[in-house]
Amino acid sequence: MKLDFYKGADISGLPELEDRGAVIRTAEGQEIDAFELCQLNGVNSIRLRIWNEPENVPESKGYCSLEHTVAMAKRIKAKGMHFLLDFHYSDWWADPGNQTKPHAWTDLHGEELEKAVYDYTTLVLIRLKEEGCMPDMVQVGNEIRSGMLFPDGEVPNFTQLAGLVNAGIKAVREVDPSIEIMIHLDQGGRYYYLSQWFDGMIEAGLMDFDVIGLSYYAFWHGTFMDLKNSLMSMLEKYKKPLIIAETAHPWRRSEEGFVSAEQEKIAGFCAGIQEQKHVMKLLMNIVASLPDNMGQGVYYWEPLVIPYESGSSWDRNMGVLNEKGEVLPGFAEFQFERSQAVPNEVAKYYMPEKIKMVEGQKDKLPESIQVLYMDGSSCQKKIVWAVIPDHVFYEVGIHPIMGKIADSDETFITELEIVSEALAQENLVCNEDFSKGESDWMVIRKQEYIKTEILPEENAIYVSSEQNFDFTLAQEVMIPEAGDYQLFVSYLGTNTTDVKVKLYAEQVQSDKILRFEKVIHPTDEMWMEHEIENIEISQGILRVGVEISSPPIWGKIRGMKLYRK
Repeated sequence: MKLDFYKGADISGLPELEDRGAVIRTAEGQEIDAFELCQLNGVNSIRLRIWNEPENVPESKGYCSLEHTVAMAKRIKAKGMHFLLDFHYSDWWADPGNQTKPHAWTDLHGEELEKAVYDYTTLVLIRLKEEGCMPDMVQVGNEIRSGMLFPDGEVPNFTQLAGLVNAGIKAVREVDPSIEIMIHLDQGGRYYYLSQWFDGMIEAGLMDFDVIGLSYYAFWHGTFMDLKNSLMSMLEKYKKPLIIAETAHPWRRSEEGFVSAEQEKIAGFCAGIQEQKHVMKLLMNIVASLPDNMGQGVYYWEPLVIPYESGSSWDRNMGVLNEKGEVLPGFAEFQFERSQAVPNEVAKYYMPEKIKMVEGQKDKLPESIQVLYMDGSSCQKKIVWAVIPDHVFYEVGIHPIMGKIADSDETFITELEIVSEALAQENLVCNEDFSKGESDWMVIRKQEYIKTEILPEENAIYVSSEQNFDFTLAQEVMIPEAGDYQLFVSYLGTNTTDVKVKLYAEQVQSDKILRFEKVIHPTDEMWMEHEIENIEISQGILRVGVEISSPPIWGKIRGMKLYRK
């Protein structure tokens, strides 16, 4: 089954939801079958993940097995819907940070491992064929930018990885050559990561495939403008149809789930019911606006989740159902058709945030703002500021000021904060600007392939890796007297699933370690300062630093400061 535009939903978690007795409802509160709800809201394709032997991992509860997949596939076909099957080649989750071999394949390597991939892919597809519920499209691996079946298929060993992926492709082609094959990576908004992977794999002999699938979560994978540019560059270079195979946006804030206020700022849109609807409309437009109809669809990852007390953090705010199981308006955006695209409509004005100026300096106000259009393109628009009385620039405090966007009726109010010149504080961290190289710093590399470089022009240290890695930058500081301290650092870098970056401070006190930490949500759009307040410590040695545990990314660290409050 070939569709003009895939409006998809990954509902692999539905069997568990139904086994729990959850009820799904329309917006009006009427009970409805999950597949009927999907079709009512325009969904025409269902994506399912399959795990080899999930019973080997207690946390999986045995779901997403072959038997579950057959049962769900039959329901898909009964509704006449397109079916995308996602092979994880693992007994549980596979993503950029986790590509664990199935238990049965632990001791297999080289040609034996490739044969296991081939045989398993063949077995699954033949079973689905016998049951009359063959997939229309198959993913050979899930988010495999860092590789698959670690350690054998871990990048940058593209030759080994290509052998494994080719084994899956070969099996699909032999069982049914009409099935389309998708290669799926994360980092939809970062062309340099994607091209690095595809170039390496093509050189290593990657067999031909049909579709490029990308994960794009705005709070992880770049701005919407980055996404547009990345998709255009991918089309130009590789000339393959493109699908957003995973995306989502939160319908409310959640302290225990996705996403933080910091991540909302990175995404460019807050959590909210209307914001979720708007982001889905925006993504549909960006993909549909690609030339020659080469943008072929969008899939929402796990939309059918209901918040409940013992549920996952995702369940709390990332699906399209509220706590009553009622569908939210964002799901209706999957009724989108290409003819409904509005590429020239404004999607967002990036209004200035609070503007800080030192008392009496009268720094220049921003002259323009960025405007995002529904096709993902952007431009700068001039700001016309209302007249600000001269005395305001000498009054310490916060003052509302008004601006207007040129050539539009759009006005806004932001805050001008006038601050007094602060007394200089002594920073207890030495060589914070890396002017002495790595002097005073402990650079702990747990793997030899991690690259570091001092960037004098940015007063920063750069860290990167082509494969999953752990890294710590730390310094031991002498605390002259007990008290309450504050720790700051600025960070710039890329992000994706399973990226863990932390600012931390720890001190040994008698027989225990006292530790303070702050999770950093990276963005490569701007330097962001992160702070740990109220570090109550004793006189003596305090270790401060940044820890990174991550799939392949890059990061820059600068400006670490430790002050007594």
